[in-house]
Amino acid sequence: MKFLFNIHRLKILFISLIITLLSACTEIKKSEPVIYLIPEGYVGSLYIIFNAPNGLPPKYEGESRVYEIPPSGVLVTQMNANEGWIESSKTQYFFVNDTGDRTPMNEDSASTELNTTNSNAETTRTVYVGGLGQSGPIYGCTVINQNFTIGTDSEQIDSKNLLDIYDAIKLRNIDEKLFDNMCQQVVK
Repeated sequence: MKFLFNIHRLKILFISLIITLLSACTEIKKSEPVIYLIPEGYVGSLYIIFNAPNGLPPKYEGESRVYEIPPSGVLVTQMNANEGWIESSKTQYFFVNDTGDRTPMNEDSASTELNTTNSNAETTRTVYVGGLGQSGPIYGCTVINQNFTIGTDSEQIDSKNLLDIYDAIKLRNIDEKLFDNMCQQVVK
């Protein structure tokens, strides 16, 4: 009888564990929809640096965050990182010309429908999303950043187009003042 009682307790414990794990999975934070505006013809590494008190203020179109990437390829913003899960349909990438006209871009050329000659992969610039991470020290602070590369398949693997965040800040002359007071803002 004691043996059956222990099996019953194990079943209850197992079911409780499964329910706990499943309920933890349903509490995944959703990210806000996002629009990325990238200068037309841009090729190479892009960075968005978050939580910079002197960075650009938040910008929205409806419910979507707007990240307007400057020609330097490094956007320093006051916004917090957009952490969490997001549906791919809620993320939009655009090339923007000098008059503000937007041309939609695809994320990753592997997802682009190619014609029968496979030439689109070599001529169509796409976005390869690297992800969210921390880098530092940058002017004495650890920064939260998101990185991307833009280009055709061959441009995205050409080392002259790929800069790490340190080189991007240095070579693109990103103003050090944008990083003032940032160390106090770093999430630990």
